[in-house]
Amino acid sequence: MSSDFAERTHRRMLAFVGLLAVAGVVGMIVLRPISENLPAPDTQEPLVGGVIESIIPVEGEPEPLAGLSGREAIVEVRLTEGDEAGTVVTLNVALDGLPDLEPGDQVRMARFDAGGQSEPVWSIVDFERSNALWLVAAIFVVAVVGIGRWHGLRALLGLGVSLLVVIAFVVPAILSGRSPSAVALVGALVVMLVTLYLGHGVNEKTTAAVIGTTAALVITASLGLFFIEQAGLTGFTSEDARSIQLFLVPGIDLSGLVLAGLIIAALGVLDDVTISQASTVFALHDTDRTLPWRDLFGRAMTVGRDHIASTVNTLFLAYAGASLTLLILFSTSGATVGEIVNSERFAEELVKTLVGSVGLIAAVPLTTALAATVAVRRPRPVAATPSPAPPEPDVPGQLAQTPPTPAGDEATSVDPFAD
Repeated sequence: MSSDFAERTHRRMLAFVGLLAVAGVVGMIVLRPISENLPAPDTQEPLVGGVIESIIPVEGEPEPLAGLSGREAIVEVRLTEGDEAGTVVTLNVALDGLPDLEPGDQVRMARFDAGGQSEPVWSIVDFERSNALWLVAAIFVVAVVGIGRWHGLRALLGLGVSLLVVIAFVVPAILSGRSPSAVALVGALVVMLVTLYLGHGVNEKTTAAVIGTTAALVITASLGLFFIEQAGLTGFTSEDARSIQLFLVPGIDLSGLVLAGLIIAALGVLDDVTISQASTVFALHDTDRTLPWRDLFGRAMTVGRDHIASTVNTLFLAYAGASLTLLILFSTSGATVGEIVNSERFAEELVKTLVGSVGLIAAVPLTTALAATVAVRRPRPVAATPSPAPPEPDVPGQLAQTPPTPAGDEATSVDPFAD
């Protein structure tokens, strides 16, 4: 009976998840990128690789008003890609504001056709990092698959789906003029469903985590929308945001873009917390199937509170690390603490951190309660009845053994030599 009850409960939960999946698919169709509204791609020539051959420092004219010391260098770069591979180009580079350049550095070069000049103008725009990035990516894949094995492989597939949704749906939809917050919510819903079930399988544990994540995500989005409006966050805190509104997507809701970033960032923490709590509940119940709901919930919440304490700090440090240059800038500005906190750049990060933490805290009891409700409805294992021991065969010349007297029964001992 309890087995049927547990199956019915899981089927109802899966029905709700099915509605979420339908909502996600419908949302992606409704909010799909409009190709006519997408900005035209940049037509600049692709960058080519190069290697610095030599650097000769020279002294230029300082410009104190512009903060330029006049430090310059004549740099020779040998091109390693493109139609002009092998050609050595000579550049006059101002060193102010640039990292240290050394012979042998691999760089990325941009070519500009200057009007009225027969020779193109070359410029160093960045360092070549592909080799280091491929190496660290390979180490990451080996670590995930080597330790996680099949689960690790499925996690990598889920990561690929997440990147695909963000690159192929979220970014183009926002660029085409769709609501950033709506696009982010739909994208987060699809990513959550695919990655959780792909990484952990279709079972009661994962379904409880999915529903708990959905509830916490709705709470996070609602609080984010409310406090972004109450705090008057406009989104005009960076040159990138202003460039998007001025040149790429005129009229874009930059405050909605702030909320979209909050939703996507919060999902990365929420799915970790919810699946951990659901796994804790089912692991505790597997050790003792007689645990009632209250005891199971209380024991799992003991782990959950530890998770909250550590993850909230992790969330804060993640935002602090991403905004470290901003914190350094504020520390040298001479402004008071109140002025710094009230500034939009700081207030935006503070709202993201606190709202994300509230959503994280809400996810723990919600997921724990739901997982405990499902777990206690599972059937208890039937204890195996021990089979009676076979009687010992009679051996000639050996006295018959008296079976042990059950504890608590009154019996007299028998002396085989008595008359």
